[in-house]
Amino acid sequence: MLFIVRLVRLVLPLVFVLLAFRAFSDLFRRWAAQEERRAAGGRRSYPPPPGGGRPPRDPYEVLGCSPGDSDEKIRKAYRKLVAKYHPDKFIGLDLDKEFVDLAAKRFQEVQEAYEHIRQYRGSA
Repeated sequence: MLFIVRLVRLVLPLVFVLLAFRAFSDLFRRWAAQEERRAAGGRRSYPPPPGGGRPPRDPYEVLGCSPGDSDEKIRKAYRKLVAKYHPDKFIGLDLDKEFVDLAAKRFQEVQEAYEHIRQYRGSA
């Protein structure tokens, strides 16, 4: 019994120190990320995708808008780009497969950017 009490008295402070370290390191990471955004002029930076490749672009940049634009202006820009790059627009035309794939990829990028903005702003 005495052995268990000594073990608990030894291990319990170590557990508290570990938990405190993890909590403070998480807070420090958040603070550092916020300072980076502030230093970058408020622009958001996104982590690179797990498989490598290019990091994703800012959703507002994809739609050609700014974060201060109204929901209506962002919706109009989205609809304009969707009409321009929609894959159904290129079906039946004798275009290169590379061009059609590029348009489909751009269409997907526009879709994802608009969905990200909608989720971020909380609009349905």
